[in-house]
Amino acid sequence: MGKPFFSVIIPALNEEKFLPKLLESLSCQHFTDFEVIVVDGKSKDKTVSVASSFIGKVPNLSVVVADHASLPYQRNVGADKAQGEWFVFIDADTVVYSYTLERLHAHLSLSEESFFTTWFSPDSNDVNDVRLTLFGIFFFELSKAVKRAISPGPFTVVKRSVFNSVHGYDIEHPFLEDQDFSRRMATAGHNLSIIRESLYIWSLRRYRKEGTAKVLQAYTKALLPVIFSKKVPKNMKGYEMGGQIFSKKKKNVKQPLLKQTEKKMKKLMQEIFE
Repeated sequence: MGKPFFSVIIPALNEEKFLPKLLESLSCQHFTDFEVIVVDGKSKDKTVSVASSFIGKVPNLSVVVADHASLPYQRNVGADKAQGEWFVFIDADTVVYSYTLERLHAHLSLSEESFFTTWFSPDSNDVNDVRLTLFGIFFFELSKAVKRAISPGPFTVVKRSVFNSVHGYDIEHPFLEDQDFSRRMATAGHNLSIIRESLYIWSLRRYRKEGTAKVLQAYTKALLPVIFSKKVPKNMKGYEMGGQIFSKKKKNVKQPLLKQTEKKMKKLMQEIFE
């Protein structure tokens, strides 16, 4: 058997609840010339066994356990093992459509670019989730327009040879590793292209868990230096990786200021998109 066209690389940590949804969606792909590499970060739940249960259902699936948890490190581990011409980095809480790799393959065959992302859809039909998704797409388009393109973590596509030429992800960037990767790619002359078609479903679990206003405020504070000065923060206070945080019970703490901010944010988004 020859080398696959795509290598789908999925870093995971305590994702026994969400990872099966992604793997199930990969098992239904119309385009089948791909492999899948799940790189676990020593999960304490059943992530590894759940992922392994899809062997035989998902084309060329392998499960690797890294020696520690770190998004950039786990992605690099997956890339080292990968055989495909193109790397598709997908977060464990993302879901793809049955036609995603088929449409992606069609786009790549018509382009000479080597670094892509795509538009995305929300993981619910809630009107506020739809508005937030439109806002997210607008933000990524704006960052590209001002030549500060940012590749979103949930879905990044890069040609193997180009990925290797910039030495992959920087393991010294456990936070905003995607933005650092995008910046180094642009410096090397490989600008991000955006396929203007929704090819994956964006998980809004963090926004639901921590509150939309709180998450937007944190990300805005972290991303502004990227846009205006090209400096990429390496850490963010309070940021935690892994699916375990979404199984924790939310503390019942009164946050009147946060609630007011959320209401103002929702009103602002209504004014923008209506």
